[in-house]
Amino acid sequence: MVGRQGKQSRSLTLQLSAWIGGVIVAVGVLACGFSFLFAYQEARALQDGQLKQIAALIDSGALTFTGSRPSIESSQDADVKVVIDRLSDAPSGVAQVAGLVIPQALADGFHDLSGDEQRWRVSIRTLRSGGRIAVAEPSALRDEIARDGAMRTLVPMLLLLPGLFIVVVVIVRTKLAPLTRLAAVVDRQTDATVQPLSEEGIAAEALPFVRSINSLIARLKDAIGQQRRFVASAAHELRSPLAALSLQAGNLGVAITSPDARERLLALQAGLRRTHRLVEQLLALARSEQAVLEQPTTVSLRALATEAINATIGIAREKDIDLGFERFDDVDAVVDASSVMVVLRNLVDNAVRYTPAGGRVDVSVIHAVDEVILEVADSGPGIPDGELDRVLEPFYRLDHSVASGSGLGLSIVSEIARRTGGRLVLENIAGGFRARYFQPLYPNP
Repeated sequence: MVGRQGKQSRSLTLQLSAWIGGVIVAVGVLACGFSFLFAYQEARALQDGQLKQIAALIDSGALTFTGSRPSIESSQDADVKVVIDRLSDAPSGVAQVAGLVIPQALADGFHDLSGDEQRWRVSIRTLRSGGRIAVAEPSALRDEIARDGAMRTLVPMLLLLPGLFIVVVVIVRTKLAPLTRLAAVVDRQTDATVQPLSEEGIAAEALPFVRSINSLIARLKDAIGQQRRFVASAAHELRSPLAALSLQAGNLGVAITSPDARERLLALQAGLRRTHRLVEQLLALARSEQAVLEQPTTVSLRALATEAINATIGIAREKDIDLGFERFDDVDAVVDASSVMVVLRNLVDNAVRYTPAGGRVDVSVIHAVDEVILEVADSGPGIPDGELDRVLEPFYRLDHSVASGSGLGLSIVSEIARRTGGRLVLENIAGGFRARYFQPLYPNP
């Protein structure tokens, strides 16, 4: 199955380039072969025509033999010469010239004969006077000239084939580039930024596929929206009855005098507070997932951090936890104030809840170049390294955790960081745990 998937995942660009390149090479080889053959035959025909013209000049009397010699050689060079012979003057029925034996019985026309050391191309002609002549030329030089001429016709095509293959590869890559860009767009999308794919520049053959993906994206977007609206609506609807229950429990506490009943009432009120906190966190998670961000404004991070500490100071006092600032750089930032406030409250609240009684929680606001670091360090037990990523999942809680909570705090911070350009870094330190949130001072366009 893995091998089959590997075969199916081969590059379409590579396949198209290979197939088109193979066809080009095959056609090019055939074209080169035919071009060479035709050029070679044409060169031989031209050379044969020269021999034929010499014989025609002799037949017309424009060229004549002088003296009593039966044959004429144009040169003493064994490779470059033309031999003219009177066949009718050969008493033995054969003419011997330059090591070549030419039988008189040969019919008129062109013949390829072998001499003592080389092959000859011979043209036989019967003159109007009744005599017969043979015009011969060594074949070696003729063939070499014909081959050289034919090879010259192949040079442009041989140079063109590699360039043509490169052009094909470039064209294929260019035409498939829109699909590659669409794949990158799809890969970058998240549940918060699900958007239909652009159909601009898409070939007609790939357009139905892109439209099908857009239809799937639309259905997915609707499903995600419905799920988030359900969570937000459910959490919102729970706030009113929980507030009413808390009020009734408070009124009930005035009328109860029994120590046992009062103890049970306190347990009920604690449960209502935890439930109310859970609902608030569900609402915060729903808002962060829906990317409902406010317009960034210039705010003092000192004021936001002070407010977050004040909101958690009650729980810290109950557990006798030393909660306060360790380092404070007074810096203003252009941020979504409500989102940063949610981040601070969740980080501080999470640290206070998971730090044992009598511990310490230190909050720092550190200005670092173009960003600010919101740091919350505690003296708690920390998180095992293998679970640092898992604690960012909604409702995930450590098995050894004894603190009350819903497991939503860090997941809310992580979601806000993802949507606002921030970064959340969790790490165990000597004697405790540290959460650092990196927030850009100015929004990224």
